[in-house]
Amino acid sequence: MTLVYLSNCAVNSSGVPGPFMLQELPWLCEHFSRVVMVGNYGVRTITGEEGTRFPVIRPIDGIVRACVEAPFRKELWQELARMRRDGCLTLKNALKLLAFTQRGLKMHYWAERMLRASSDATTTFYSFWMSYDAYAGALCKRKHPKARFVARGHAYDIDTERVPLNPYLMKKTIGEEADGLYLISQTAKSQYMDYMQGRVDEAKVHVLAMGSAGQPADTCREAPRFTQGVLRVVSCAQIIPIKQVPMLVEALAKWDGMPLCWTHIGGGEGEEELRQLAAFKLDPKENVICEILGAKESEKIQQIYETRAFDVFINTSRKEGVPISIMEAMRYGTPVIAPNVGGIPELVNPDIGWLFDPEEGADGVLKALKALAAQTAEESQRMREAAQECWNNGYCSDALLPKLFPDKGFRR
Repeated sequence: MTLVYLSNCAVNSSGVPGPFMLQELPWLCEHFSRVVMVGNYGVRTITGEEGTRFPVIRPIDGIVRACVEAPFRKELWQELARMRRDGCLTLKNALKLLAFTQRGLKMHYWAERMLRASSDATTTFYSFWMSYDAYAGALCKRKHPKARFVARGHAYDIDTERVPLNPYLMKKTIGEEADGLYLISQTAKSQYMDYMQGRVDEAKVHVLAMGSAGQPADTCREAPRFTQGVLRVVSCAQIIPIKQVPMLVEALAKWDGMPLCWTHIGGGEGEEELRQLAAFKLDPKENVICEILGAKESEKIQQIYETRAFDVFINTSRKEGVPISIMEAMRYGTPVIAPNVGGIPELVNPDIGWLFDPEEGADGVLKALKALAAQTAEESQRMREAAQECWNNGYCSDALLPKLFPDKGFRR
């Protein structure tokens, strides 16, 4: 069985593999006899024994063909016509769609080169994103109708607030050719079905969370506030406007309870400003200390969770799908405080944490944090065990992947 893994971020320009591919690669290599990676920067056959770099090839003929043929694709002109009808056809949007088409065609031709006419009913085209990589998968499926094509959809490639052109980025072609479309949340599915307006068979559309890596956990540590006398808070997010990390600083500036230590994992364009805000707001407080660790690789983040227990994970985002950062914390039995936005309510329920109204902002975070601090040790442990059990049963990546490939004998 051959799997063609299509992901625009499979590797970067230096051949360094992306974290999402590395998360799924061991399982894919174990369950498929051949795995072919097709990324934006090149292609290669994966052996499962690669190190930190995946040297790739970039067939020039595929690049040239994509550039020459893109302006003449029927589906390009169909999408342009829809843009015109909906009043959003501008030169800028037309050029974005043309670039999208070229990238998808390039990945399609690269995939065909790797297969060299060997595709048959045992081949699966798997697109990690419902972007131009899924468009490439749709074109491959059109050429090899006996093969299977599945695509995932996430907040970024579904949501129209993040990418207004999403409804026009070959969604119709992808929907027509796909055997299965797996969207990250019910929220994403509702938005997708709304703008597709009957142009996709809803029977193909499923909800499947992203999942995070790791083996199912069977031990759950006690909350550190009961063993160390310090309430330990952790957050993990890029420091960019949509993540609203400064909101957490504002909440902690009002904290008047037991000693609290806040650890933030993640960097970004606002890191220096966050450090300055934290120093101004939190340094004068005797009961709050903070450590901003900056950007960390996935392995380092796992090491932090493995070696340090936290009382609670806090998310403050303005928009979210179903955040992997929350899942990673749940794996280690960490309860969650998060806003009631996007797909988060499908992940966080009263058994494993608290949702706050995004309109409440920092006050909502503070209210939930006080509710957590008021728990008894028994209540806290039940919540921690429930969070870990939720990850084991619903968000462990190895448990979710078989549902993508029911035609291979794996359970849907």
